[in-house]
Amino acid sequence: MMERLKGFWKQIRETIWSQTSGKAALILLSILIVIGVAAALAIPPNFVSIWNDPKYWGGKPKNTPPSWSSFFGYPCVQHFEEDLRALGYKLNVTTNEVSLTYLFTYDYKGDGFPQGVALKIDGVYANGVRSIRIEAYITRPDGVTVPDVITYLATGANGSISIENMLLNPDTIKLASTLITLYPQFLQVAGVNDIAMNYPMYLFGKYSNTSRIVSLGGVYRVSVVVKASTLGAVTIDDVNKVVNALKSSKDFKFVVVGTCYGLLGTDYRGRDLAQAMFFGLPIALLIGFGTAFLTTIIGLFAGLASGYYGGLIDEFIQRFIDVLGSIPTLPILILIAVSVQQAYGASPYKPIIMLMVILFTLIVFGWGGLAIIVRSMTLSIKAEAYVEAAQAVGASNWWIMTKHIIPQLLPYIAAQMVYSAPSAILTEAGLSILGIQHGLPTWGGILSDARLYGNISYWWWIFPPGIAISIVSLTFVLLGMSIERVVEPRLRGM
Repeated sequence: MMERLKGFWKQIRETIWSQTSGKAALILLSILIVIGVAAALAIPPNFVSIWNDPKYWGGKPKNTPPSWSSFFGYPCVQHFEEDLRALGYKLNVTTNEVSLTYLFTYDYKGDGFPQGVALKIDGVYANGVRSIRIEAYITRPDGVTVPDVITYLATGANGSISIENMLLNPDTIKLASTLITLYPQFLQVAGVNDIAMNYPMYLFGKYSNTSRIVSLGGVYRVSVVVKASTLGAVTIDDVNKVVNALKSSKDFKFVVVGTCYGLLGTDYRGRDLAQAMFFGLPIALLIGFGTAFLTTIIGLFAGLASGYYGGLIDEFIQRFIDVLGSIPTLPILILIAVSVQQAYGASPYKPIIMLMVILFTLIVFGWGGLAIIVRSMTLSIKAEAYVEAAQAVGASNWWIMTKHIIPQLLPYIAAQMVYSAPSAILTEAGLSILGIQHGLPTWGGILSDARLYGNISYWWWIFPPGIAISIVSLTFVLLGMSIERVVEPRLRGM
C-alpha cells in the first residue's frame, strides 16, 4: 500500500510539474499556504472582538481608499496620529493645578482636505484629582492660531478621575464662530452651518481671490494642554499621579483624520481592510481545505462500503444520500445560521460557533455526490478477476479494499477534492453577501459590507476580496486541470 502511494505521489509530482498550469498551481498554492500560516500565527487572540468593536476604530478615516491611490491622481491626505504618551511635555504648576503642554507639528501637504481632527483618550485613571481639562490649539502656516479646537472637561467623583474610550471631535459651532471671526470673508462663500459641518476645509484652508476656499499647505503647530485640578495644594505626589495617569493610559493621541489609509483603505467603520484580507486568508483556506478533505473522506468510505458490501448497507447509504440530495442546502444553511445567531446573541464564542456550524452543514450535504461515484467505481473494480482471486485465497475485506480498490480510486478522489475546495469558499462568501455572517473577518464579509454600506465608487471594498477569491479558485482549478492527466491516462502523452 505504501509503495503504491509513493509511486502515485511521485507520478502526481512529475505530471503536475511538467505542465505550465501545474507549475502555476503549485506556486500559487505554496504562496497561499505560507501567507495563510503566517496570518494564523500573527492574528491577535482578541482580533474578532477588536474587528467588531466600533470604539477601537474610532478616529480612523472612514470609506477611504489606499494610500497609494495618490499616485493615480486621487486627492489624498495621509492619516496622521501623534501619540502624546511618547512625547516630552512642558510642566507648569500653580497652587492647585498641574498643567502639561505637549507641542508637536503636523506637515500638511495640502492635497485635498482632511476628514477632521480629534483626540482619542482611553484608560486615564487618577486619584486625588478634582477635574481634568484638555485643550487643543492649532497654529496655521499663516500665523493664525485657532484656539480651543478641542476642549474637554472631566470631573471626578470623590476625588478620582476616570476617562475611558473617548473620541473627542471639535465643537464645530464654536470652531465655526472662531473661523468667521478670523476670516469674515468666509461668509461670502458659505454660511455658519456650512462652516460648522465642513470645518476641516476652513481650518486647513484659506480664502482665495476666486471666492473659494483652497488648501493651505505647510507646517501646522499643535499644542495640547492638559490641566489637572487637585483637591488641595499641589504636591510632588499630585504631579506624579497626573503624569503617570497620562503616560500609562491605553490611548492618548491627537489625530488628523486623513482621506487615504493603509495598503487597502478602510470601510464604513474605519476598519483597515488590509488586516481583514490578511487574516481572512487562513479562514478561507480552513473552509476550503477542511470542507474538501472531510467531504472527500466521508464520500470515499461511504461509497466504498456501499459498493463493496451491498445489501442492506448499500440500500441504507443510497437512500440516505437520496434524502440529503432532496433537501435544498442554501435555505437550510440560512435557517441554521440565523438560529445560531439568535441563540448566542452577543456571546464572544458566536463567531467560532457560526463558522463551525457552516462548515458542518457544508460537510453533511457535500459528500453524497462523491459517494455515488465511488460506489459505481467500486462495483466495477470488485468484479475484476484479481479481486475474486484475493477473496478465494482468504484475503480480508479491509485488505482487499486497501490493496486493490482504494489505490485505483485515489486519482479520482484527489481531483474531486481539488474542485470542491473553491466551491466551499464561494459558498461561505455567498452566505456573507446574503447577510449570514459569523463575525470573523472574511473576504465574503468585506463584499457583504460593500453591498450594504458602500457604493460602486468604493472600489477598494470590491476588487481586493473579489480578486483574492478568484485567485484561490483559479489555483484549485489549475491544480485540477493538471491532475486530470493522472485521472485519464490517455491524456498523459498529449
